[in-house]
Amino acid sequence: MKQSLALILLVAATTGAQADETPERVYVRAGTDRLISACTRDGHTLSLLARPGVEVVNGDAAPAGLPVDAFMQGISEQVMKLTRDVPHADFLRPDSPGARSLSDAVETWMDAFNRTHGTRLAWAISDFGVSDAPQPACASPKD
Repeated sequence: MKQSLALILLVAATTGAQADETPERVYVRAGTDRLISACTRDGHTLSLLARPGVEVVNGDAAPAGLPVDAFMQGISEQVMKLTRDVPHADFLRPDSPGARSLSDAVETWMDAFNRTHGTRLAWAISDFGVSDAPQPACASPKD
């Protein structure tokens, strides 16, 4: 089931500016899109197509040598871990408590990563979906 990306998670693709001004800094692509799949609390699958980006001066390209793989691996780990605490229905409602909590936690992790590495990496969700029914791969292990 697809919903508008504006209803859910994370980082804007560009910085804001007044309507009559050109933004001084923008986000540009910094690597290839990554598919992140995670299990929800109730056994559904959340799938995100995540696009890494980096803040640059308007008109510049992404600098070489950015730790994009480590950044995206960390984002993936956060999403997979934290999604387990959120019911699938929360990803279908704008600004739901579960989706907001996940978004805030990932943003906190991202800020810490950027401080540690001296980068301005970010990510945007270019597409996402939630399974219509619980998935066998997301079943809780039986005792």
